[in-house]
Amino acid sequence: MKRLFLISALMIWVWSGMAQEPADSTHPRIFMRKGEQKALVENIVADAAWTQMHEAFIEECDFLCNVAPMERVLEGPRLHGVSCEVLRRVLFLSYGWRTTGEEKYAQRAEKEALQVCRNFVDWNPKHFLDVAEMTVAVAIAYDWLYDWLSEGSKAELVEAIVTKGLEPSLNDKYNQAFVHKKSRYSNWGQVCHGGLAIGAIAVHTERPEIAERIIARSEEYIKLPMGKAYPPEGCYPEGFGYWAFGTQYNILFIAAMESYFGSERVEGYKAMPGFVESGTFSQQLITPMLKTFGYSDNSTRIYLEPATMWFNSVRPDAQLYYMQARLFEEFNKTKSYVKTIKNRLMPLMLVWGAGFGEGPTVHLANAEKPTKNFYLGKGENSVCVMRTGWTKEDIYLGVKSGRPDNFHGHMDIGSFYLEADGIRWSTDLGSDHYGDIAKAKVSMFNMTQDSPRWNVLTKYNNFAHSTTYPEGVYQKVDGQCYFEEWSDEQGDMFAQTDITPVYEGHLNSLVRRVSLRGRSVSVEDKVVNGDKEQCMVWNMTTLATEAKVNYRRNRITLYGVDTLGIKRTLELKVQFENRCEYEVEFAPATNRNDYENDNKGASWLRIKYALAPQEKQSLKVALRPKK
Repeated sequence: MKRLFLISALMIWVWSGMAQEPADSTHPRIFMRKGEQKALVENIVADAAWTQMHEAFIEECDFLCNVAPMERVLEGPRLHGVSCEVLRRVLFLSYGWRTTGEEKYAQRAEKEALQVCRNFVDWNPKHFLDVAEMTVAVAIAYDWLYDWLSEGSKAELVEAIVTKGLEPSLNDKYNQAFVHKKSRYSNWGQVCHGGLAIGAIAVHTERPEIAERIIARSEEYIKLPMGKAYPPEGCYPEGFGYWAFGTQYNILFIAAMESYFGSERVEGYKAMPGFVESGTFSQQLITPMLKTFGYSDNSTRIYLEPATMWFNSVRPDAQLYYMQARLFEEFNKTKSYVKTIKNRLMPLMLVWGAGFGEGPTVHLANAEKPTKNFYLGKGENSVCVMRTGWTKEDIYLGVKSGRPDNFHGHMDIGSFYLEADGIRWSTDLGSDHYGDIAKAKVSMFNMTQDSPRWNVLTKYNNFAHSTTYPEGVYQKVDGQCYFEEWSDEQGDMFAQTDITPVYEGHLNSLVRRVSLRGRSVSVEDKVVNGDKEQCMVWNMTTLATEAKVNYRRNRITLYGVDTLGIKRTLELKVQFENRCEYEVEFAPATNRNDYENDNKGASWLRIKYALAPQEKQSLKVALRPKK
């Protein structure tokens, strides 16, 4: 085990209420104040899981000591990947310095920070997420390495934070997305205002005038996404990955403000409706296979989330970090630490989890299995989750309502996710690589009805999702749908959403009910056609490898292979209320364009049937995994 350097004395200070000036302006001041690493290290040593994680971090620090600093290389219009990696390197190395006292980590962190200050002409203010994350990276280097840095290095870091981070944010040429436009209500607002506030706190003593101005603006503007994205119960409209992105920066803002100004200054943010509750939302979206219900622009990939530890520090709950404990156990068993160390904020998992001071110390071994198998997240982009339990053998069923034109949204209203026996029988294709789409000059983030997002790209319209639709008809981007009925009764769980608004002008009515009863799943659509004859399509995007159709028995059998290489089957029973001829198609989920991400292993299963004008029909598909 790496040597743990214990600081000999712990700084003690007293906060003076809501004063604008902190009682103690000593550096370090962000997240973990001077001397607090002593208690952190003691807690790490006392817990086997945290010790293992710490050792993985220090091994990564050793690796980073031997890599070249990042260069200013844009990917399309973005420098974001570079900013994220600089932040990761600086935070890991600064953590290594503070917990071990090894000067080589401080030297390497300083080198990375000075590289972006001296040799980057700017931090790409045209795409301000890049600036926000780079500002945090340099702020951490300045603040956490303060006692080690030379006066010359300190001056360079402060100057860069101000001139390349804070000042450009006051320029209307660059700040539209997080100050003036609608996107200020999205993760853009959280990341930009959170990141800039951290930069301002770092230089508050040295450059008080601009620092106060930035902090005051961040305090006001970060309330906008908090007030829109989380009420009433924390169902973040942009989905799991963007919840992690936006929420973690929101937490960074609160944590930095609290560590510098005191707890009273941030109590109002912690109490905003749905914010702390969003920790439950994120856990419910983690599946038995340790994937995520990855709707909208999200993938099913998952990492450990430091945010969970912060939420637990605000409202302790051993059920909240149950899936984090499972993730850690899996990563430890497979030695897949890359999934841990590639998260740029991972050292904060220990800062908030192992803890120091008066906050609770988390022991992952004491995590408790959640008791609720049903979750309904209300809001503009509402989702429902039903499961038979919380182990890898359990069935997981998710269904989505909402509206397509939310930030990072898809035409996925009514889509469902089904996981059973180690196979994603119904899943989502996620999104494409933003850089590749930008290079292809496709307007990916135009959310209007006729945008190329829907009619040029493959993954974003309803034809690619596990939903139902009139053939050739795109969902209306401004059609707002909600769950209107549901039951959380174990053994008879269901959620029903009226998705008529997204097919206005084509269908008179379309209601979808998705149910989980024991190990049996059903998806039932009640439809009333519009004024013209048309073909309806029931689609399921699946990772099944083969399909066999028995029209005589109204059966479809899907075959797949689980993570252990065992062949599994899913049997679908097709039931129409009124006699109906139908056809079944099973084909690879092919992209329209060569610059789109590969849909590896995915296929589309489609049930097609005709409707006469004004015809009423009900289609129920019962799905049962068979071991």
